[in-house]
Parts: sequence; structure tokens; C-alpha cells
Amino acid sequence: MDRLDALHSFVRLVEVGSFTEVARERRVSQSTVSKQLAALEEELGAQLVDRTTRTQRITEAGAQVYAEAQEILARYGSLGTSLQQADVEPRGRVRLSVPVVFGERHLVPRVPALLARHPALELELAFSDRYVDLVDGGFDAAVRVGVPIDSSLRARKLGETPRYLVASPAYLRRHGVPTAPSDLNAHACLLHTGVRAKWVLTRNGKATQVRVRGRFAANHSAALASMARDSMGIAMLAAWLVDEDIAHGRLVPVLDTYTLPRAPIQALMPPGRFVHPRVRTVLDHFADAFERSLASVD
Repeated sequence: MDRLDALHSFVRLVEVGSFTEVARERRVSQSTVSKQLAALEEELGAQLVDRTTRTQRITEAGAQVYAEAQEILARYGSLGTSLQQADVEPRGRVRLSVPVVFGERHLVPRVPALLARHPALELELAFSDRYVDLVDGGFDAAVRVGVPIDSSLRARKLGETPRYLVASPAYLRRHGVPTAPSDLNAHACLLHTGVRAKWVLTRNGKATQVRVRGRFAANHSAALASMARDSMGIAMLAAWLVDEDIAHGRLVPVLDTYTLPRAPIQALMPPGRFVHPRVRTVLDHFADAFERSLASVD
């Protein structure tokens, strides 16, 4: 039995309370988790979990083992980190899944400085707006703008960007300019499939929720921007995507006395997985770059 692996499974079982969830997180079968627990109990000579067909209850011995196991795993993780940090210069390949348009505009321009600073580091960017399986795809992390669909992933915030409601001047001439959030009910709204069809607008500290409707939806923000430029409706889009269109008059802000929730720029990683120092180096670089030049992301 791999004792560290079994301890890790036991710790997660205490924290999430489900063999099925632990098996899913650790990418093993439920029977493997059960066997790890049984082997651990046999080796320690104590029952750690009272199991019934529907519930699991941690025993007194289990609570003691849980506390000590946390410390053991933390020390082991620190040891690995220390050994990696002994080699000060990060080296090796980091593979990231990144969104197409944001990646092109705001990640790629920041890569040369990263590679110049760390000559032994290699970076591979896989461009896709689809939420990929990080483990099966062999990714170290995924960079995404907005709230992740999979809440089980660990998220590290790299920055954030404002969002605007925008439409073309021609659309607004034909359909009128909304003056209050409730006016959006009468308009064609261009919807992002990853965002609920409720837009939240805030003014003077008061938030208003509006359920919006439209005939067009896409999982690609650039497609929504293109439809807005073609006068097909009102879209909620990140500022970095539409600032140029607004500056050239192709799009016009709508209800601009209200603010929308800012969209987080996040690195998503599998739960419970050790983050290699070279991966942290890459994420630190992007986070620092966004902090220093927030105006270019805004």
C-alpha cells in the first residue's frame, strides 16, 4: 500500500464526506478508495470510519489520524517544494489551456518577457474556449475569464476586468436606447452560454437583476462582439474585448451609469494536486503583469 496515497484519500474523505467524490477527485475507482481505507485501518489497528449503506461517520481514532495525517502531508509537500526550490532556476515544460481571443491579446504578448527571464523554462499554450479536462488533457492549468463552470477546480485569481453592455449605433437607432435595466426585457440580448440569462446592474449601491432573452447565444465572446457590431442586439462583454470598438464608434455603451460584475481572470487547477514551482513561476508572471498594466486588461 502506498501509505501517503492512502492518507491523502482518507484526509479528503473526512473533508468531503463521500467515497464517490474522493474517487472522482483522485481519478480512481470507488473500490480503490475503500481498499485504501481498509488497508489503513488494518495497518493502524483501529477503525477510522463507521460505514453504513448511506452514511460515513469519522470515529474518535479517525479524527486523531486525520489531524496527524494533515501534518504529515503538509510536511511532505513542504519537503518536495524545498527540493524543487533548491534548483532556483525553473526548468521544464508548462502546458496551459487558454481562451482564444484573450490568450492572443493578453497572454501571448507577455510570454517573451517570461521566457527571456527563465531560459530553462518551456511554455505551451493550447487555445480553446472549451472547458477542457485538465488531467486527461495533460494540462498544468487553464486560464479562463469569468466564473468557472466546474466548482471543484482550484482557482487562483490572476486579475480581473470590467464588463460593459454594448450595442451598435444602428441597433439603438432602430430599437431605442434603454434608460433603465427593465428596458432590456424589450431588447434582443446576445447571450453567452457560460453565463446565466440574468444580468446584474448596480447603481448607487443598489443591484438590479434582469432576466434577459435573445435568439442568439454562443460560448465565444468574440462571436457575440461580432453580432453586436452587426446590429443584432445588446451584449455583455469584457472591456478588453470592446474598448477598441467603442473608441472607433462601432459599438456604444448601454446603461453606462450602471456597473456590471467584474469578470475574474483565473488559473484553474485540479483539486488536491501539488503545484510545481515552474507552474507557479508562469502564473506569478501573468499575475504580476496584469497588476502592473491593469489598464491594458481593463
